[in-house]
Amino acid sequence: MKVLIDPHALENLLGPMTKQAPFVAQKAINDTLFQARKDQLQKMKTSIDKGANSWTRRSLRYYKASKNFLKGTLYFDATRPYMKTIIDGGTVKPENSEFLVAPVKGRMKLNKFGNIRRGRVRALANKPNYFVGTPGGSNDLKKRGLYKIKGRGKNKKLERMTYQNETQRPARTTYKGPEFAQEFIKKRLERNIIRAAKRAIATAR
Repeated sequence: MKVLIDPHALENLLGPMTKQAPFVAQKAINDTLFQARKDQLQKMKTSIDKGANSWTRRSLRYYKASKNFLKGTLYFDATRPYMKTIIDGGTVKPENSEFLVAPVKGRMKLNKFGNIRRGRVRALANKPNYFVGTPGGSNDLKKRGLYKIKGRGKNKKLERMTYQNETQRPARTTYKGPEFAQEFIKKRLERNIIRAAKRAIATAR
């Protein structure tokens, strides 16, 4: 989401103090972006399934405007590519492995957002009583996942912990972030321009 202001459009508001237009535009843009970010963080709590964790919240950032570049941008950092499919829908693909990972219901401890804790599968797979693959070296990829080895000898059995057999899955839009931002900026930008103009006039020398 980009916020731009044409400083020439502020001339009527500032009257003879048109030289303050860049300052007014810069402050109005940056105040609006800061407020829009706070608004987005609140909406993420209710609009994203089970809310957004701290890793996702920290990814929402903005580029400030300067007096010489009167444009600001509110964006999600590129290190959270999953936000694109949450916002736009599309296809989910694994980030750091060949297959997507999904928990077998009731077998893996999940965090409050319903996800497996980051690095948990890798940590378990490195233990001697766990492995990632297919039982008995089967070629049936539907059986691929993280398994726990329980018991020994004749009592030995495998307990499946995760599904790891899909290379992609479809995703629908679940968070209308750009729409929320547009609505918020439309309501706040004009108000912030007026506030910035009043401050510029009051502090002018």
